[in-house]
Formats: sequence, structure tokens, C-alpha cells
Amino acid sequence: MIKNLTIKNYAIIENLSLDFNDRFEVFTGETGAGKSIIIGALSYLCGGRADSSIVARGKDKCIIEGVFSVSEHMRSCLEEADIDYEDELIVRRVISAENRSSIRVNERNVTLGFLQELFSGEIDIHSQHDNQYLLKKQHHLELLDNYAGLAEEKGKYREIYRDLRKTEEEYHQLLNSQYDERELDFLKFSLDELTKANLQPGEEEELKKKEKRYKDFEKISANLTKAIDLYDQSEGIDEKFYELAHLLGNEDEELREISQNLNDLYYSLQDQIEHLKQIYSHMDRDEIDIDAVQERIYHLQRLKRKYSLDEEGLIAHISELEEKIRAYENKEEFVAQFEKKLSEKRKKAMGMAESISSQRKISALALERTIEKEVGDLMLPNVSFKVDFQDKTDLDANGKDEVEFLISLNKGEQLKPLVKVASGGELSRLMIGLKKIFIRLSPVNLLVLDEIDTGISGITADAVGYKIAQIADQLQVIAITHLAQVAAYGDDHFYIYKEDDSVSTHTHVDELDRTQRIRELARITSSSVSEASLKAAEELLDTAQKKKTA
Repeated sequence: MIKNLTIKNYAIIENLSLDFNDRFEVFTGETGAGKSIIIGALSYLCGGRADSSIVARGKDKCIIEGVFSVSEHMRSCLEEADIDYEDELIVRRVISAENRSSIRVNERNVTLGFLQELFSGEIDIHSQHDNQYLLKKQHHLELLDNYAGLAEEKGKYREIYRDLRKTEEEYHQLLNSQYDERELDFLKFSLDELTKANLQPGEEEELKKKEKRYKDFEKISANLTKAIDLYDQSEGIDEKFYELAHLLGNEDEELREISQNLNDLYYSLQDQIEHLKQIYSHMDRDEIDIDAVQERIYHLQRLKRKYSLDEEGLIAHISELEEKIRAYENKEEFVAQFEKKLSEKRKKAMGMAESISSQRKISALALERTIEKEVGDLMLPNVSFKVDFQDKTDLDANGKDEVEFLISLNKGEQLKPLVKVASGGELSRLMIGLKKIFIRLSPVNLLVLDEIDTGISGITADAVGYKIAQIADQLQVIAITHLAQVAAYGDDHFYIYKEDDSVSTHTHVDELDRTQRIRELARITSSSVSEASLKAAEELLDTAQKKKTA
């Protein structure tokens, strides 16, 4: 959710700071007062593209800053980018009059792409003309699957489908493979060469260790000799340490304890020296055939260069060569084996696709009833909603189904695709109903509604306001509206207005108290504010607030 929005020198906003709560925030105001600027500022903070045209006239730069609570998705993005964060996130965009810009997240410069990824799926900014995602057919299957809770099943199916596709590709390669005798001879030569090399995992690393040990022999041997001499020589460490350990043995209890500890250290040191002597006695430079070691390293490296593979890849290549040779020499048998394997994998994939399809169809019936209820609550009592299923000609990553949402909003009207719903008011209500259902299945935690209540009024407007308030029970909602019936359901009410001075026009935003709010509701509903309109506005506000908490 957004906690604070600060705007400086953006269009006709000189300096504005708004604090938000995690609830239903409404904005009202006169036409042209700058309501759309608030939405624009939010979109830029979330990764929208901006240019110098938004900078206020006569100013050198525009600053937009937002304070957001941090979601799990945001945490993942911030940690991957190594950006420090706590419970809040500060995003700051600066756009200069020279069309230069900067983006900072918690005081770290970031790219526009990172900002877009950070807010991906987090904020839904929705206007009267921004209905594309829910309306487009290509998204309907995903929406249905989210509603049905099929993420785990689809994940399993996609693994099976990827395996099927890989097998199909291998099968077609086998069918199209045409080896001549020279190619077959080359495959056999390569197999013979790699087989004779007797490749072993980790062999090169072991050989290099032997080579290093051989090269370091003189240094290691000299150091061991010196270490043993330091201990064993006349008046060496052995004698001195023994004398030290027994020098303190007297009647003093504390000194006796120290003497005993030193004595223990003396015998421990003796054990370590004996270990060094054993290592030295077994050291034999001649036991390493350095010529053979280096020749073997060279041979392995030559094979790696020749085949452009590492040691592990060379070993795996042997099996690949064997299979290619068998495929050439026994092609008919291989084709039959592949066809059998392919048939089994297709059957497995189709079985899972049909299982998912059955679950979809069961969930589709529930979704149809749910949408008809939600949209019916918005004064569309004759709505009919249908999830239309068509079988695809072949399986794909989503299974066997092709899905499209169809709707009829009036009696006797034929079901038709959502994109063909023409009426602005009907479309607004439909979109609110759909968002009520689908938004809880998404990671969205802030819904911004920009006058999508256009084309409705009266009791219908009240139904829309109540439905938006229900959505606000699940996530933060910011709504710009021109309807008192919608505004009355808000938890907080902001009034946007503009003032002119001798030089320019500036937008201002005030958060309204109860008295101011009643007056604004009266202004929206009446051509003039009167005692009667104030009383009606107060009744409207109280009724809406009671209804949403009932």
C-alpha cells in the first residue's frame, strides 16, 4: 500500500503531500482541478514513462516521491538488487526540464526496468478506458485457472509437456537424420578415441594436484627437515619445552596447575612432531612419474579443446555417440522405440490435460454463478455469464482448453465476448464486479480507480460504491469519482481544487472532516448548497457508512 505521496512542480501542482491509510480513499473535485494528475503521479512512481512535458512551467524539475509498505515480491526484488530496506520503501523520481531523469529506491539509483519489476502486479491503476486485461480473451484461461486454484496441477502438467516436446524434437531429428559412410566413420572414430582415453570424473584435478606436489617437493622437504631439526637438535625446542614444563613444579597450587598444562602441551607437541617425521619418511619424489602426469594432462586438455567440452561433457558425449551410431545402424528399430515412447508420453500428457480440463469446467460453473451475483448486485439483474470452452487442435503449455468469457447483460440478448460490451455504464459495473472476484486472487495490494463510474447514477451509483467498499476490505483502494453515492462509502475523503493568482494556476488537495465532507457531497448532488441538500448529504453519508460496516 502507499502511505504518502509527495508531488512538486508537476503540471499545475506546486507542492503537495498526501498521507493515506490502508482503506478506501476517495477524491472528488471540479472538472479540470487536477484529479488526473494524482493518478499520473502514481503511475510514474510505479514505472510509467515520463518526459519533460510534466514539469511545471518555469521550473527546472519535477519531483514525485512515494512511501510504500514492502510486500513479499518487493522484498525479493530488493534483496536481489542488494538494496537495504526495512518495513517501508521510498521511491523518488526526478524529471528535469531538459528531459533528464533519475529514479531512486531507498536512496539507491535504479533503472526504469527495475522500478517496473518492483511494482509488477502490485498496483492496478484502472480507468474507464483501461479494461484491456480483463476483457482480452488471451487472459481468460489464466483468470479461470487462478480462480480454480490450479497452479500446482499446471506446474506438474508443464513438466510433463516439456518432456513430451523434447521427445518429439528428438523423434523428428531421428526421422530426418541422414548419415553417410564418412559421417558414420567419424562418429566411430570419435567414440573410439574417447573410449580409449578411459576418462574418469575428477581425473584432471587429481593429476594437477600430483603435478603441484612434485613441483613443491624441494620446498616442502626443506621445511620439514628444518622443522624437525628445530625440535630435535641439541638444546632445541624439545629440551627447552621439557625444562619449562617442569621448572614450575613446586608447592604453589596455581603454579602446579600451569605446570601440568604445559606438560600436557609438551606431549601433544611430541605427537605432532612424530606425525611430521612419518610424513617426511614417506615422501618420495620418484614415486610421481611427472612425465606421465604431464602427458596425461596435455591429452585431456587436447580432447577438451577438440570437442569443446569439459571433462564431464566428454564422458557424457560417449553415450551420445553410442546412441547416434546405434540409431544409424538400427534406424528402424530406433524409430519404433521412439514412437512407442512418444505415444506413452502423449497419453500421459493428455490424461493430465483432461484432468485439468475437468477441474476447470467444474470451477467455471461456480465462477459463472459468482460473476452473475456480483454483477447482478450492481443493478444488472438479468446478466448471464458463460465460460465458453473449445478444444485446441493439439496440446500446448496450458493443456487442451481454449477459453473465452461471454456475457449477456439484458434479457433476450445473445451471449457475446466481453470486448463487445458497448455501454460505458454497463462496462463500468461489469469491470467492478469482475475486479471484486479476480483481484483477491492476484498480488495487487493497491487498486486505483479513475472515474470508472462514468455513465451511472442514482441507485446504481450506490451499488457501485458499496461494491468498491467491499473490495477495499481486501486491499487499499484510491478512487477518483464524480458521484456522491460512491464518495459516501469512502473511509477518507480528499477534495481537489485549483486557485488562480496573478501569474498562474495551482492545484490543492484538502482532506475533509465530517462537516466539510457533507458540504462536498451536497455540492456534487445539487446545483447549489442548501439546508435541504446538506441534510440529504448527511443522510447519504451516514447510510453508506452504516451499510458497509453492517
